[in-house]
Amino acid sequence: MALAALGSLGLLVIGSIPTVIGVAEAIDAQKKQNAQAKERIKFHLTVKLSPGPDLPLQEGTVVLKDGKVYLDHPAHPVSGYKFNGFYFGYPGPENHQGMVSMASDDPPALHWIYVDKDTGELRHGSRGATAGHVIGPWNWSEDEEFVVLENSPYFFAVEEDDGAWSLYHDQSKKLVEKLAPRKVAVILLHRELQLGVSSRMVGGKEK
Repeated sequence: MALAALGSLGLLVIGSIPTVIGVAEAIDAQKKQNAQAKERIKFHLTVKLSPGPDLPLQEGTVVLKDGKVYLDHPAHPVSGYKFNGFYFGYPGPENHQGMVSMASDDPPALHWIYVDKDTGELRHGSRGATAGHVIGPWNWSEDEEFVVLENSPYFFAVEEDDGAWSLYHDQSKKLVEKLAPRKVAVILLHRELQLGVSSRMVGGKEK
């Protein structure tokens, strides 16, 4: 009787293994689904920038205009399409996580955000326009507050000849030297999630 009971217990244990595996697979699939949903959350981008050494930090909004990415700042307004984007897998051999944004409503256009490999400018355009340039990987900081590109959360706001501020990214960190004597500020791009989630702002002063 005891041996029979032990045999039955063994069968029960063995029989439960597929169930445990099935639950683990379901949990793993749910985690992946949650991660994908998180990447698809739309957000705006904002920056706090001081336009001069003795001027206070002011909040600006990232906008898209004529293929470039600008900062619509109170001190130097730019009339562009307000960044309204999310993360999306870039269809290429690198398997990078890309970033896209609506660029116009009429006609509707969804553009990739990328960095010009020669100038370091943040730009937006079709997939064809991104060829040969830096398209990712994009991500967010550990606290999920700021945009990260190539594992770096630091970007640059550069004052153009007309007074507008355009955005750059440069892993070599020599952009300030290359663009002198133009004003260059180190900035962080803050993610303003469109689910009612907001968090603190961090920005840069003129360097």
